[in-house]
Amino acid sequence: MRIPFPERVPIGGVAVFAVALFLVQWLEGTALYFSAGCVAFIMISALAFNAGGGLTRAAGAYVFFYSTLVVIVGVCYKAYLAEPGQTNLIVPRTDMEVYIGGITAMYATVIVSRRFARKSGLLQNLLPEESMYRASVGCIAFGMSGASVIQLLGPGAGVLGSAFGQLNQLIPLGIIIGVMYEIRRSGGTRCVNTPILVAISYYFAVFGLLNFSKQGMLLPLFCVLLPVCALRYRISSAQIVAGIVGAFIIFHYLVPYAQYGRGFREEGQTFSQKVTIATRLLEHPEETRQAFEDYPGGPAYYNAPQGFWDRLQFISVDDSLNAVTAQGRVFGLLPVVVGFENLVPHFIWKDKPVRNFSAAYTSEITGVPEEYMEAIGISYSPTAEAFHMAKWIGIFVVAPLIWFLLFTGFDALFGDLRATPWGLLAMAMISHTAPEGSLMGALGLLYFGSIALTFCALFATWVAPLLADSLIGKPRPALAPHSPPTRRFIRNSSR
Repeated sequence: MRIPFPERVPIGGVAVFAVALFLVQWLEGTALYFSAGCVAFIMISALAFNAGGGLTRAAGAYVFFYSTLVVIVGVCYKAYLAEPGQTNLIVPRTDMEVYIGGITAMYATVIVSRRFARKSGLLQNLLPEESMYRASVGCIAFGMSGASVIQLLGPGAGVLGSAFGQLNQLIPLGIIIGVMYEIRRSGGTRCVNTPILVAISYYFAVFGLLNFSKQGMLLPLFCVLLPVCALRYRISSAQIVAGIVGAFIIFHYLVPYAQYGRGFREEGQTFSQKVTIATRLLEHPEETRQAFEDYPGGPAYYNAPQGFWDRLQFISVDDSLNAVTAQGRVFGLLPVVVGFENLVPHFIWKDKPVRNFSAAYTSEITGVPEEYMEAIGISYSPTAEAFHMAKWIGIFVVAPLIWFLLFTGFDALFGDLRATPWGLLAMAMISHTAPEGSLMGALGLLYFGSIALTFCALFATWVAPLLADSLIGKPRPALAPHSPPTRRFIRNSSR
């Protein structure tokens, strides 16, 4: 079995799916405006996805993860539960107007940005194939130990350590490079090796379990899945079964563990304290899951808690913010101003103002002072934030300008995302930012993400192989001369 890496979706098939959803919602009592809005949103999303180049380009990837994780999964699961789509929402009509307006503006931005897209990215064709294994090992090794090494430099290491912490995506990149190398070297019979397994285990444990982070648990696995799909690796039956079991454990136990465990985090906790808390919660996973379901959460879209499915939609969260906006409380464009100010490095502007606007929005919704909302970490979709900042001007002017900068900037750097390991890592970043990074998250991804990915690409090309030589000795043999079709596919796509 091969997992597809779609460049486009058939519009006819999407239309059949949308109409089927409409009929199911109609039978369940969903309001006509809501079900018709779902059809319009799905169809425009499909058109925008195809216009953006599918998952091969930044624009198409952004459309996919935004539309799927903000709206489509949520309304489909709502229909599966036989619940009318507009129920448990404060302003469902406004929500649907915002989503349709937002995806229409995104579609227009995709069309315009594609006219400025480069055929190949500036960061393509950097890493020679014969250096991939050593680059993978070097990235993983320094990603795990770099912060400790920098601390050995003494008092002057503070700024350098802070910069490295913001740029360090080396472990996920090392996983992607390693998977690509192993698939090509083995002729498509293997996809992992020992360094990859070490990296996955380390990242999963340290950044996921001990920090109660869903992203920390899912990112290393996603970094295996992306090159597997891009290189059309054939997955065995045993791997499929293992994947299903792993997905069940993560969604059924570990996601509730992460959500519930965040309540035990405190500033300044030691490593041993984190281990103690994590061990206590993991010893009785069913009790932890039940405690999470009993724990009061944010706005609910479904009639009863649905565990991980509650995190695969943003309709209920956006609805609360849209309701505030509909009442006439428009925030203004201060987040955009601060967002551009934040692009100035700290070493130039040491007293640069920093503000968590998601906490400010949540304060408006709940009435609780902003300083108490800092630790909650509620995220909103880009369209909800754009609407709250300037209503329809935010949707049709402000948001498209920021999306245009992101799409054209990432196109210039990466081109076809399948062609390079850092292109696939960029897709992993987009998958997180597009649905829940807010509109300012897109601006941050353009600037800080571009810097981090460029740093990682140059490190993997020039530094990581040398570092690996000192750790594992001589380079491994070059790739086999008779490579599978996937290798020719990647070469062609990178031209």
